[in-house]
Amino acid sequence: MKKQIEDALKTELKELGLGDKTIGRLADYIVSKGTVTKEEEIAAAVKGDDVKLIARSIQGEIDGIQKAKKKAEDDLADYKAKHPDKDPDPDPDPDPDPDHDPQKPNIAKMIADGIAAGLKPLQDEVNALKNANSTKAALEGAHESFFAGDYAKKYKDEAQDAWERAVELNEATGNKMTAEELAAKATGYFDKAVSKKGVDTTKPFKADPAPEEEDGTTDWSAEKKRQQDAGHLPKEQ
Repeated sequence: MKKQIEDALKTELKELGLGDKTIGRLADYIVSKGTVTKEEEIAAAVKGDDVKLIARSIQGEIDGIQKAKKKAEDDLADYKAKHPDKDPDPDPDPDPDPDHDPQKPNIAKMIADGIAAGLKPLQDEVNALKNANSTKAALEGAHESFFAGDYAKKYKDEAQDAWERAVELNEATGNKMTAEELAAKATGYFDKAVSKKGVDTTKPFKADPAPEEEDGTTDWSAEKKRQQDAGHLPKEQ
């Protein structure tokens, strides 16, 4: 799937002239979002505003790095022009560190520092987007897991209150909880709340008796729907 995403990115962003390594990082970012599960979703994913923003940011940083590199090379050429080698004989034991002269600029270090400084804002931006997507995925996973329980479906008010308390705690601590940890925290709050009603969630859930219809027969429609929602029965087409 990643190879297909990379090919789509190369086509969509060909005017930016991004290298394979950069395209690979963009593909990793799209994969990390978890929005692409099948081939038909790739085209929409590579056209996303966030992907285009990152790609253009990368292009801007590359332009800046290239300018910094050219300036460093021009400075080196200017230095050599002003400080020609006065010794016509080659040094039989050359200095392994020709940049040892404190008055001579360390061009390699200048270029490396320029690249590192140029890429840091981009890396920070990518990391922030990855963290946001990770937090969203954890929130959605925990919500689905917690509210799928039979007790949570029956005691909806207590479940909603427990969920909101768990989310607030997660936000207050920097959204560091995994989906499992967040669901477990909400479950802890919920179990304590319903225990005040005499409900023991450690015991198997028992559905309320189905109401009888006027003719004396039992109406199982509500229980059937609950079982279908829980995935225990197939839904009618």
